[in-house]
Amino acid sequence: MDRSAKHLAVDLGWTDNHVVPDVVSPEVEFMFRRMIDVTLAEVDVKEGELVLDVGCGRGLDGVRMAGNGGFVIGLEPSSVMLGYAREYIARNRVNMTLVRGVGENLPFRIGCVDKVVCKGALDHFIDPLSVLSEMARVLKSGGRAVIAVANFGSLGFALGRAVHFLWKRVSKKDGGLIMPWETPSDHTYRFDYKLLVEMLRRYFKVDSVRGVSLLFGLPWWGGFLTRCPKKISGLILVLLDKIAHYFPRLSDVIVVKCTLRDLA
Repeated sequence: MDRSAKHLAVDLGWTDNHVVPDVVSPEVEFMFRRMIDVTLAEVDVKEGELVLDVGCGRGLDGVRMAGNGGFVIGLEPSSVMLGYAREYIARNRVNMTLVRGVGENLPFRIGCVDKVVCKGALDHFIDPLSVLSEMARVLKSGGRAVIAVANFGSLGFALGRAVHFLWKRVSKKDGGLIMPWETPSDHTYRFDYKLLVEMLRRYFKVDSVRGVSLLFGLPWWGGFLTRCPKKISGLILVLLDKIAHYFPRLSDVIVVKCTLRDLA
């Protein structure tokens, strides 16, 4: 953790407008798309299942899960994001309910949901361990949890830091840019493979860990892919994603599928 949680407060007006840049390079678009697809494939919603989406944001994932036959509850503390989600749900006319709340204190009874998903949000919470405890509490016996987070121990970030260090030594200037491997201001944790799995194992049995995407954060990588023919850059990204699948410690995103552990 980068700073003491007791000094942090929940941003009830948080928005994701800053997350995706105006101009999206191929590796960024690919990483976000694959993160969504892999996460929802691991959730694997069945007809009639009750699914809790913790940190649902704009409701995009929840609408997809509801479209697959699930009854989805989206939990989100930000009034701004809830507003976006309401509009999106209304346009798509799916069976999804929104609840304003925080992951550390889920307003649901014990063992009431079939599955719980938290994509790209666990590292935003003040106390991620409490969030995982709450997820375990509301899951039914044998229920599934799927967690997806950015991997700050990725190969792309490690190489990016090394290249950036050497570039600064040669050029004698920093440039003042915020680097991708630096902790964003709205993150409270920097997750890597080891930290995430250790936390999850306190409450869950880890069934599988998948990596998504590779080399995000490597300097000039996006520019190189942008200049490549689209088919070539697509093939490169797919190949790297297949490698990341088997080496989640090095991947850009980590997706973990768990089942509720019997603590008795």
